[in-house]
Amino acid sequence: MADAGTAGLTPEEGLELFDAVALGADPVVVPMRLDLRAVRELPHVPPVFGGLVRTTTRRAAETGLDPAAALRERLAALPASERPSALVDLVCAHVAAVLALTGAAEVDERRAFTELGFDSLTAVELRNRLGAATGLRLPATLIFDYPTPLDLVELLEEGLVIEEPGAVAPLLAELNRIEASLAAVKPGDDEDDQVGARLTALLAAWRDSRADVEAAASDDLDDATDDEVFELLGKEFGIS
Repeated sequence: MADAGTAGLTPEEGLELFDAVALGADPVVVPMRLDLRAVRELPHVPPVFGGLVRTTTRRAAETGLDPAAALRERLAALPASERPSALVDLVCAHVAAVLALTGAAEVDERRAFTELGFDSLTAVELRNRLGAATGLRLPATLIFDYPTPLDLVELLEEGLVIEEPGAVAPLLAELNRIEASLAAVKPGDDEDDQVGARLTALLAAWRDSRADVEAAASDDLDDATDDEVFELLGKEFGIS
């Protein structure tokens, strides 16, 4: 209950709140104490608390963070054979968080969720956590339809469409990380000059290498016969 943002009441507080509710005019009242910081950190903030805290969705939009997109990017960078293991780690980490275990290592991925200690409430919490982490719409009966973490991993594998990275994708991801690092550097004349000179040199070297490749290709085409040119077009564009 504390993890869900609900704090306890003393008997005295409970009785006072009960009297206040009984004497009040509001038709529906729930006497409870909320830990709004804990509510704010929930993977999925219940709609009833939407007016009290800034939800995870809004926070992600404001910071530009998308856990599901980050997960897909991380999986895409792995060989296909290693992705199931990464998803097992993900599921076990969330299972450990829901059950207040010290870490994913305590979770046996072959053991049924009900044997691990899940009930209907913790099942929904796990569904919400995994839904936020993967971006998938998962059923409330998740752990009953897929009774072990390994069974659940198979569902996530089917739902997560991983785009295989081309040759440029890893480079663009690295450039994104460099861009973020540059934004975090505080202005300083000496440091700025060093970083700027290095970036300029890298860009110039890259352009030179591309120019050499294009020049070599142009020379090859100049020396090619008509038959060789038509054969090249046929291979590239399916022209026969």
